[in-house]
Formats: sequence, structure tokens, C-alpha cells
Amino acid sequence: MTPVIKWRQRLQEPAELPGADEIHLWQTDLDEAPATGGILFRTLSSSEQERARRFVFEEHRRRYLATRAWLRSVLGAYLNLSPQAVPLAANAHGKPCIAAEANRAGLQFNLSHCDRRALLAVTAGREIGVDLQGVLRDAAWPAVAGRCCTPDEWEHVHVLPPAMRAPAFAEIWTRKEAAGKAAGEGLTSRIFSIAVGPANWGRIDCGGGLFVWSLPAQDRFAAAVAVRQSL
Repeated sequence: MTPVIKWRQRLQEPAELPGADEIHLWQTDLDEAPATGGILFRTLSSSEQERARRFVFEEHRRRYLATRAWLRSVLGAYLNLSPQAVPLAANAHGKPCIAAEANRAGLQFNLSHCDRRALLAVTAGREIGVDLQGVLRDAAWPAVAGRCCTPDEWEHVHVLPPAMRAPAFAEIWTRKEAAGKAAGEGLTSRIFSIAVGPANWGRIDCGGGLFVWSLPAQDRFAAAVAVRQSL
């Protein structure tokens, strides 16, 4: 069954869990987080706090604090836990997850952020990946595309008018990233070889139970979500 994407706008506690055929998507503006850095800092784990201390630039540190605190707030609403009590861990591939002892609902999540924006996908019973990217400058995208596009994807981008090529490649790039996260592989050579196509191809079946979609573009950003169904 193809999952239904549902955007969530307002955080309520407890949050309604995603159904068996649902993906919940959340987004936030990291620069609109409350200017209470001390409170945000205390919601983080000791390892997250240590990483926050290592940032050289204040803007990067502030956005990292806002991202982690927001992630913990959303997941805490699903788990009926305070943000600081959410037990985050990593699976065998290093992908962040909720520790099994607190995850009776089998929730899976994935987070992506770019500049001041963050995007979070939450589902249950399936691996998930999400990606958010800014559109590369017109002079920068061809070098990246040459390494990761299939011949059909490359051809699709190049037949477009010049002004549309960078946004079209950004859609393909975010699909690759999201698919790699859902597959637990990252951007490997196998993921590069999977055809994820332009957005007007709709949902892409990548094989092996892996599916990917583009999300509505905003300004100079592109986004995509992918799931790997249980076989």
C-alpha cells in the first residue's frame, strides 16, 4: 500500500501516531526558535551538548540547538515523553533512531536541514528517508550531476531551458539522498545508479520495496521523501 503523506502544522501532546499507511511531515524555521538558548541547551543529551560547544560560529550553534530541540519536542509528543527524555540512538548503519525500549509503536524518523529550514518525516513500521537541499548555482550543478545522474536523468535536465536545469537537478538530487537514507546506504554507487527521475514521473519504484517522491518546492529549495517497505 502506498503511504499517504500528511503535513503536520501544530505540535500537540500527545501527538496522534501515524497510521500504518501514513507519513507525517513536519517543517520549521530554525531562526524563529525562541531566543532561550539555555533552555534549548538543557533539552539535549550530553553528547549533543558537547557537539554544540564545538561550533565556531554562533549562527551554526544556534541552528543546531534549535534543530535538536525541535526534533526532541516532536518525537517526545509522539512518545508522551519530555524532549530531554527522548532516548535517541543509532542503528547498525549509524542512522539516528529511537531506542527500542521506548519505541513500542515502531516509529521511524529522518531529519534534514538546510540553512534556516528543517524537515522531519515520521512513520511506523518502515524505513524512511527525507532530504532538503538548496538549489545549486547554475555554474555548480553540472559537476555534481555528472557523478550521480543516470543517462536518462542527465538527458531530462539538459533538454530543459537553462533557467530550469538547476531546479530540475535539485529534485533529482534530493530524491537520491532520500532514497539512500531510506535504504540505509547513503549516497553509494548503487543509489547513484537507481533512476529516480524528475518530479513529473510521480512516485518512483526503485525496486526492493524502495519508493521515493518529490515534495512541493519552496523558493530555492527542493525536498523529497522515500520509504522502504517491509518485504
